[in-house]
Amino acid sequence: MENKTMKRLAVIALSLATGLGLQSAYAAAPEKVVVYQAFQSIQYLPLYVGIDKGLFAKHGLDVQKVTAGGGAAGVAAVIGGHADFSLQDPMTAILANLKGASLVNVANVVAGVPVWVIAPGSSPLKSPTDLAGKNVSTALPPTTSTYLLQRLIKEQKINDVKLDTVQIGTELSPVTAGRADAAALYEPQVDEGLAQGYKIVYGFPKAYPGGYAFSTIDTLASTIKDKPQMVTAFVKALGEAEALIQSSPETAKAVAAAEFPTLSKAVVDNAVERLIGQKIYAQTPEISEQAFRNALDLQEYIGNIKPGSVTYASAVDNSFAKATAGK
Repeated sequence: MENKTMKRLAVIALSLATGLGLQSAYAAAPEKVVVYQAFQSIQYLPLYVGIDKGLFAKHGLDVQKVTAGGGAAGVAAVIGGHADFSLQDPMTAILANLKGASLVNVANVVAGVPVWVIAPGSSPLKSPTDLAGKNVSTALPPTTSTYLLQRLIKEQKINDVKLDTVQIGTELSPVTAGRADAAALYEPQVDEGLAQGYKIVYGFPKAYPGGYAFSTIDTLASTIKDKPQMVTAFVKALGEAEALIQSSPETAKAVAAAEFPTLSKAVVDNAVERLIGQKIYAQTPEISEQAFRNALDLQEYIGNIKPGSVTYASAVDNSFAKATAGK
């Protein structure tokens, strides 16, 4: 009788242990989070570092990145419920809000303007004013690099500049083929060009010392309301990734090399160093009002957004970024 009782107790204990184990495993299961990025871009390295170095996982998130092929497609994925977050120009989310969406920018990723004008090393071009009467290759609009170039040309009254617009990422091709004298482009194309003997004629980062909200994380207002802990965890992990890039450039380079295996190590290393050195990568997730204003000014300048129709307070929620920083 005693043996049967002991056996029954053992079975009960095993069942309880198994049940508790399953409950524990269930409680520890990471929350799946989907992020749509406009492009696979070395400018988006903070997101990749967060994923590749397990920082999101540390905060209980299983983050999957999906390449949308454009900022508008990423924003549409969030609006349609296919993604929790998207990463692109914050103005793309603003434009969607003006059409009735309810997106909020919650974290900065690219905090400076990652655009440079380069030309062959033998070229006589030395400054923007030398572009007068020249052909410049640039990306097909809507693209911030082209809008910035157009404003630079107009503000500095550089006459007779012809823009040769091409698919983004191919801006060097017309210069190589002799159809253009210079190109306005992003990394890593900048350092690919420099490795081939090109030189920098002008760098846009210096034109915005107060920062520029170039690419941010946005989400639905309803997600902030319904899943505040998830948003907090995501922004905190992203902030840790941004801090890691600043404290360990070698780690950043290693992640970039893994994410862009077709690029030479020298190009990757130089691009990452340039983006860190010129404060292109956000150092914290906070989106400053000045950085946001600089981005909004460009959209108002080109006529995409009516002046006065958008405010910083309505477009940005810095509470998650500030909470992760202990502010």
